[in-house]
Amino acid sequence: MRQLFFIFLNIVFIWGCNYTKLKETTENKKSEFSLPAEKLSQLSYNLLAQKVFIPKCVSCHGSSGNVNLENYGEVLKNIDRIKKSVFVEKTMPKRGVLTLEEQSYLWNWLEKGAKEMPDDGTLLEPAEPILATFDSINRNVFQISCKECHNQTGTGKRILLDKESLLNSPLELVIPGNADESGLIIALERADDKRMPPAKEGYSALNDQVKKVIRSWIDSGAKD
Repeated sequence: MRQLFFIFLNIVFIWGCNYTKLKETTENKKSEFSLPAEKLSQLSYNLLAQKVFIPKCVSCHGSSGNVNLENYGEVLKNIDRIKKSVFVEKTMPKRGVLTLEEQSYLWNWLEKGAKEMPDDGTLLEPAEPILATFDSINRNVFQISCKECHNQTGTGKRILLDKESLLNSPLELVIPGNADESGLIIALERADDKRMPPAKEGYSALNDQVKKVIRSWIDSGAKD
């Protein structure tokens, strides 16, 4: 009985420390992450998705990630976890850092209840649709989910994803008119640990719609 009592005291102590730390963090961040009233009234899930989640998070926390930030319902389930990992423990994002503006948007959105719709009732224009052109795919997919490794100095520097490199690669990454045999599609659709982006490093797979668009670009000749 005595041992159980001490275990209980330890649990209460640990919880109290975490609560105090989170409370202190909250007070400090109110001034550090202040936003104009106009921007506060525009906070919504779509705004956060465009400004923070898509450019900085969904490469790991997408549809196949442990915490799916592409789904508002999943985000709601993990509000405390997100706040703690970003602002208290500072363990997220694992790759890169959030700018002060990005942190300000995220902090204030979480503090205001992580609402799906903005207070001012203004609907945010939907994110740019991904088109079956290289420019659109590069801007919305490669630059967000791939560029961290596939650049001149990254771990994936052997495979660059600019249009010329894709079309002229000895690995036949893009075979115009033949998506099925293109190395890029094969890598994206693998179900093992060689899939790209790599699951073993915590990256989420591209969703089916994105892969469909890339397929369409290749099958149509990979010209644009």
